[in-house]
Amino acid sequence: MDSLVAYRSSLVTTDTAEALRALERAGSDVGAVRFQNKGVPSAQCSWAGVTEDAGPTGLPPHLSLRPSGREVYLRVSLLDYQGNEESRRQAELALLWSLAVPLGFVPWSRYPVPGATDEVFHFLGPWAPLGDFLQGEGRGEEAWPSICSAAQCQVQKWEGPRLTERSVQTHLHRLGIHCGPVDGLMGERTLSSIRALGLGGLELQEVLIQLQKLSGHAPKKKEGERQIAHFSTDGPLPEAFSSGLVHTIKTKTGYAVAADGPGRLILLFGES
Repeated sequence: MDSLVAYRSSLVTTDTAEALRALERAGSDVGAVRFQNKGVPSAQCSWAGVTEDAGPTGLPPHLSLRPSGREVYLRVSLLDYQGNEESRRQAELALLWSLAVPLGFVPWSRYPVPGATDEVFHFLGPWAPLGDFLQGEGRGEEAWPSICSAAQCQVQKWEGPRLTERSVQTHLHRLGIHCGPVDGLMGERTLSSIRALGLGGLELQEVLIQLQKLSGHAPKKKEGERQIAHFSTDGPLPEAFSSGLVHTIKTKTGYAVAADGPGRLILLFGES
């Protein structure tokens, strides 16, 4: 699984750190502004830390992105602004949104107006599509809990129930396999995704290990172990046909492939 990295005085995910650097560069290109970024200190990147200090959102640990390193507090100050303080703050928020939102930061406040949570932003990274999937299915109430659960499982910060089950669902989503909400309930969508990868006969912990290998977040295989991989393409997906002990499942960007022994994988690109 992934680890959090130190960025200034806080802990964030690596992709959040990259987005923050890009945001700072964008701010410097504007000129005459001062960019401020406050993240979550390491002591608060845990359920105990969130229980003690939930931050501006006031959310409990299982519904918070503070432990996952994806919650940051951003502010842009205009150095040469001539208006009053109220109009200055409004102009600063408008500028911050224009810089941060295109880079993938999601503001907690619905509109760019001054308020108690106007500095709160989340960088959802790979979990933005998870929310979109659930919203599109009319299951919007499960989107935020699923994003928080997946993001915490990603960096090994989930301290609630059904950690292994949620981690399995998290890895399926990382592979582009939409298996429904990340709730730890092994419903038919999750189980059918596991079976499609040829992992249906394994214990759940072994399924998780194999999914970690498939997504590139586990040690390389030992001799004699199942071979498992994932490939993607930027263009149209080819048709894939497998036989023998080779199994494939189509993902959002390509195919996941698992091989238990001899077999064949045929890919057809374009017209024959």
